[in-house]
Amino acid sequence: MSNKCPKCGEKLSPLYMKQNCPKCNTNLVYYDLENRLKADHEQAMKEQEAVDRVLNNIKTSAFGGPLQIIRFVLMFSPLLWMCLPVFKANDGKGVTLINVIMGIINGGFDFSNSSYLFPFITMVCIILFSLMVIISSLFSTGKKALSRNETFSIINSLVFLIISIVACKVGGAHLSTGWFLVSITYIIEPEMHALVDKKLNKE
Repeated sequence: MSNKCPKCGEKLSPLYMKQNCPKCNTNLVYYDLENRLKADHEQAMKEQEAVDRVLNNIKTSAFGGPLQIIRFVLMFSPLLWMCLPVFKANDGKGVTLINVIMGIINGGFDFSNSSYLFPFITMVCIILFSLMVIISSLFSTGKKALSRNETFSIINSLVFLIISIVACKVGGAHLSTGWFLVSITYIIEPEMHALVDKKLNKE
């Protein structure tokens, strides 16, 4: 219940539970009920329209056509490429997302070996920054969408490159098949953003 009477403006205690105003005897529950219900309905419609705009934006950005679908799949592909050897440790073993996860679960992952540790950090960065790019791409219909999407993709690529250099120079790891496939994906991403943006602007 409101803390003041909607008719006379009399201030009411937050604990005031009676239906009628103590000053003008107006029924606090039913006073101007029709207009209040109408206002609530209009507010609900505005909120629903806002939700619909967001959902339509996501649908158009991710699944609105072949280009959007290809881009969406492309941005998830680094997770697939990481199932291949991304690095080779200094003992010659391939470091993949699967054996890293299994090693952590089984307690057999050697965090003391930098040729395993830095590839692990690289994979974490790939996952986190790829998710950032994916989320950004879901809102690609705004005026600044292209610059935002490309900025996130460039940041993602730079972080990946820097951490990979550290993994090789400091950690002693070596690049493997998965790393090159992830790199190709990151090179293609900005161009896909540009193609999708061009398509959406035409529509």
